[in-house]
Amino acid sequence: MRNHLKTIFAVTITSLMLFGCKADKIETSIGSEDLRKAIAGNTVSIEFKAEFSMMGDTEDEETKSQIKLIKNVVEKYISVEEFDITKGDFGFNITVEGDIPLVYSTGSKIVTSSESPWIMKVSDNIEGGILSNFSHKLTFSTGPQFSAFSAELEGINFMLSPDQRQPMKFKIKNTGNSILHIFTGGVEVGGESQAVYESRVEKRVSLTMKGGVYDSIEQVIYFSFE
Repeated sequence: MRNHLKTIFAVTITSLMLFGCKADKIETSIGSEDLRKAIAGNTVSIEFKAEFSMMGDTEDEETKSQIKLIKNVVEKYISVEEFDITKGDFGFNITVEGDIPLVYSTGSKIVTSSESPWIMKVSDNIEGGILSNFSHKLTFSTGPQFSAFSAELEGINFMLSPDQRQPMKFKIKNTGNSILHIFTGGVEVGGESQAVYESRVEKRVSLTMKGGVYDSIEQVIYFSFE
């Protein structure tokens, strides 16, 4: 009986966590001209798609109520186009599609007025050695409003604290006339894991950066135009 009650409690808590755990994956699509525009100080929005797999029953009234409250908070801070819930094999899936800001950071200053809890940040590269060949770096980072976003979710349920670090798939496209030169480490490309990856992107490349060290540090891609 005790084990049965523990199982019920665990499933109930899991059904309420939703954004309190990492996404299965977050995909973004970034063009080289988007990077140029951000560096020039323009406001740029990048499309993203996030997928979450959750345990629980969406027919449960308490779960439905919390999903509605969470949706309201997410839409307050993030530019959302779609917020869909579908049944999964052992619970339900949440798919969120929308835009995330691509901003330029100079020093400690981030050029943005966005409410988004996460941002794609472009900054000047000051690293030496082999990295000195790259003029800039692209970082997936928390934004100035992450703490406020987190506090509102925790106000709904204390278990809803969102993770700062998320599994990312970057779809990078060369949309200009020049070639985009990139360098990163700890990445999966074409289904193969690479400790270090360097490439000149003439058309497009997909970079998956998740788990391991990325549970505690930001994903960073160094780049320059040729």
